[in-house]
Amino acid sequence: MKGKLILPYIMLNLLSGVGSGVMFWFTDYDPIWLGAFFATFPMPFFLMVLSQVFSIARTSKRLPLIQLINLAAVASVAYLLYTRGGPTGVAETAAIGIALFGMITMQWYIWVFSDYGRKKSAAIVKGEALPELSLQRLDATETTSASFAGEKTLIVFFRANWCPFCMNQLKEVRAKSDRLAKAGVKVKFISNQGIGNSKKLAKDLDLPAHFEIFQDNALRAAKTLGIEDIGGAPSGMPGYPVDTVMATVIALDEEGKVLFGDETDNYRVRPHPDTFLHVFENGGNVAHLAA
Repeated sequence: MKGKLILPYIMLNLLSGVGSGVMFWFTDYDPIWLGAFFATFPMPFFLMVLSQVFSIARTSKRLPLIQLINLAAVASVAYLLYTRGGPTGVAETAAIGIALFGMITMQWYIWVFSDYGRKKSAAIVKGEALPELSLQRLDATETTSASFAGEKTLIVFFRANWCPFCMNQLKEVRAKSDRLAKAGVKVKFISNQGIGNSKKLAKDLDLPAHFEIFQDNALRAAKTLGIEDIGGAPSGMPGYPVDTVMATVIALDEEGKVLFGDETDNYRVRPHPDTFLHVFENGGNVAHLAA
């Protein structure tokens, strides 16, 4: 259900912000429309533009700065209407309606959509081996995670090419390729997005030999680990499945035992590579397993 609402949310807030900016100009710069603009436009601008331009792979969980801008904007609209004795026409009524819409959808995005509501996986336990995962290589040959045996392995389950935070996370890991190679680590990016989409991603990232992307057909591997996100993909993404995964990072030693696991409960909160790469470099002496 959440996936069906996110694109309309983004587009309606974007259009409301643009419309408020136009009204600000048409009304000889009435500040009430400036408030409506800042109540709606910052969030879609952040998700669609800033996350791409600045390659943002993670945020704070509750986005306090954007919330502050939003709430201050709504408060300014309410204050202006109060000083004017209430709305004096359709335009001012529309302005407060847009501002309130921005506030409500902002809170829904931060407190409902962004959180997975996940439970800790019983299969990702430090010091224990993962269950065998069924996977497919991009040449369509079948394999399993048993093929990882004998090598240190970093596994990153990502949602799809449409997710800017996933793409920026993968780029961060790709940027550490030399450090990973020096530590003898093989990197496995796993998604159910389809072989065609993953081939495009592999080309865009220019992956070195110790990196590989796997297809997780029918989310078999994700379901084995309990990290599937059924219906979690935004509607309106042609060429992508409607089901996806909850972003997850797992580090394995040569015996396939878990050194590190990050099971974020918020799709915008991803571990920085520096928080887990050291587990491959100090012999796995780490007690971290994120929930």
